Amino acid sequence: MKSVINTIYESKIEELKSKITTLSVPVQLTIVTVGDDPASKVYVRNKIRLFDELGLECNHLTLAEETTVQADLDALAANADHPILFQLPLPNGLTAPDLPADIDVDGFGSESLGQLVLGQNTVLPCTVQATIDIISAHCGEHNFAGLKVAVVGRSNIVGKPLAIELINRQSTVASFNSRSDLAAVDWNKYDVIVVATGAHGILDNSQFIEGQLIIDVGINRVDGKLVGDIKHHHGMVTAASITPVPGGVGRLTCLHVLGNAVKLIECSQG
Repeated sequence: MKSVINTIYESKIEELKSKITTLSVPVQLTIVTVGDDPASKVYVRNKIRLFDELGLECNHLTLAEETTVQADLDALAANADHPILFQLPLPNGLTAPDLPADIDVDGFGSESLGQLVLGQNTVLPCTVQATIDIISAHCGEHNFAGLKVAVVGRSNIVGKPLAIELINRQSTVASFNSRSDLAAVDWNKYDVIVVATGAHGILDNSQFIEGQLIIDVGINRVDGKLVGDIKHHHGMVTAASITPVPGGVGRLTCLHVLGNAVKLIECSQG
């Protein structure tokens, strides 16, 4: 699967480079972080590196965890005049402001999600778009109709919007979560299984069969190593195609932060 991820990445990055040259205004992004979360630092560093590689402006604003209040975040959102994202998780009960769709590069705001439900969205949440890319590469861009997909996870960031987007594409979607009786599910009847719960070992590679595409969205640290939600039994070779962690969905997710920023600027130009 790594070669598939690499092919998707290279194709998308070249497409974005071409689009950027046609824009009449520069691509800009502001990333806001609060505190010093180690995982957030990695994600932000990867996003900034990508922008730097293409000579684009990515402003990173770090706020102190001890003194930042909700009004500070809301003020930044209210005054934003270009794409902005608030890096999750936020500490101390803070929440990301509900951004208007025209600057909502993450696609998490109520306006963006409402547009998604109606099939009128400009951007998809970045991990959702990454997942769609992988399914397209494996199953064919025009083969979503009738595709049987199980989505394990119900977050507003991945599970819910992914299920909606798949329904928009006429796939047959089953939704599960960490409270579902997963042991009783016949996983063999699904063409694609997306696992996005943030719980390592919620499924394992012995449950899958040849021909299936398994997309592991989870990022967990176990015994000092980054692993996904799917447990891999040592010595067991699984016939199903399973995305790697790290180097799988996350790599494409980072790319789509840039992709969404470009799309929002394209739309602002009419």
